[in-house]
Amino acid sequence: MKQKRIFRTALALFLLLALCIPASAAGFTGKLIAITFDDGPGAYTAMLLDELAARDVKATFFVSGYRAKGYPETLGRIVAEGHQLASHTQNHENLNTLSSSKIASEISQTQELITAAGGDNPAYIRPPYGNANQTVRNAVQVPLINWSVDPEDWKYHNADTVCRNIVSGSYDGAIILVHDIYKTSVNGALAAIDKLLAQGYEFVTVRDLLLRRGIRPEAGVMYYDAKNTGVNLDIDEAGSGYFDESRLTEHWAYDALEFCLKHGYLSYEEDGRVRPNKPITRGEFVTSLAKFCGVDGSYKYYEYTGYRDISADSPLAPYVKWARDAGLMDGSNGSFLPDDRLTREQMATVIARYLTALGLASLETAQTSYKDDARISAWAKAGVALCTQEGILQGSNGSFLPKGKLTRAQTAAILYRLSEQ
Repeated sequence: MKQKRIFRTALALFLLLALCIPASAAGFTGKLIAITFDDGPGAYTAMLLDELAARDVKATFFVSGYRAKGYPETLGRIVAEGHQLASHTQNHENLNTLSSSKIASEISQTQELITAAGGDNPAYIRPPYGNANQTVRNAVQVPLINWSVDPEDWKYHNADTVCRNIVSGSYDGAIILVHDIYKTSVNGALAAIDKLLAQGYEFVTVRDLLLRRGIRPEAGVMYYDAKNTGVNLDIDEAGSGYFDESRLTEHWAYDALEFCLKHGYLSYEEDGRVRPNKPITRGEFVTSLAKFCGVDGSYKYYEYTGYRDISADSPLAPYVKWARDAGLMDGSNGSFLPDDRLTREQMATVIARYLTALGLASLETAQTSYKDDARISAWAKAGVALCTQEGILQGSNGSFLPKGKLTRAQTAAILYRLSEQ
């Protein structure tokens, strides 16, 4: 049975040569900045998400509940694509003028939408107008986030002015305020992002900005920025895709994670954490799938891998060689690119071809019916449809979110479902 599974998987993976992802052009530079978008979602938020994805930029969205309830698909995209979904309260009222019970209602209504989209519970809050008296501070269970760079985009409605004001006011550790309900604000913000990327800034969520600067945020405390005061962690040190693992049993993929960890298909991180929301890489994916198929570390032990970035004694070497021998993933210019990340549509294509090779499903009968069908690449549509049809992959609020980065939790869920095929 073990050899049969290896053979069948190798056959399915033979078809995946086209799935190589280009290497990331920029690594950690030390200059961090957070851009935040208030008052949405709106008519321009979907376009903004497309452009952020194209730049591999992460942002924080402080959504207003009365608008957000009309954009469940967009809320799902924000979470799935690695951004931080946070609260700007329900009705954008000045919280300083409200009673404790009304403040709680303003927060809880928007929190329900954020939770339904898969966001943090509780989520960070930006009080409308930046106002938070002691009554407000006592009412919240999370940090309050204001800003240090305000381009006054709501006043100027001019993309060039918005861009210029953002760039001129930015500094290492700044938190930028923009409103994604105005087209000029979105265009100006994107232009500013391009300029700041060229200056070596890395865009991160507010949550990650605080973590990477060694700040452990406290409930009811207002934060305006996170300057470099001597603590400047890279993403791995701070913890990519943060999840409070004291609540791991509450994670939606807990059963699948437990299954994969128990059988060794996934490994704990070096610090002993699971990091379920961390995006999975090509190297991690190959390792997980190979182990699921019965391949172990003795496969062609210490033989040359054929890739300059995978040495013969690398822990990845056996699984990469297995993938190469199966015709799985070719590299680029002699490199395997083990640290590149996979998207949901790429994984869907992998799994669909795997199922087809096993004779468990047919690509010919599958069709997609997601709200975001137009965002699914043509080469991935059949695979997405088949995996949905077979119950292997699922969307969020009627959307598939094809460009979202596949996480360790999602990978565990896929292997768990495949084990039941």
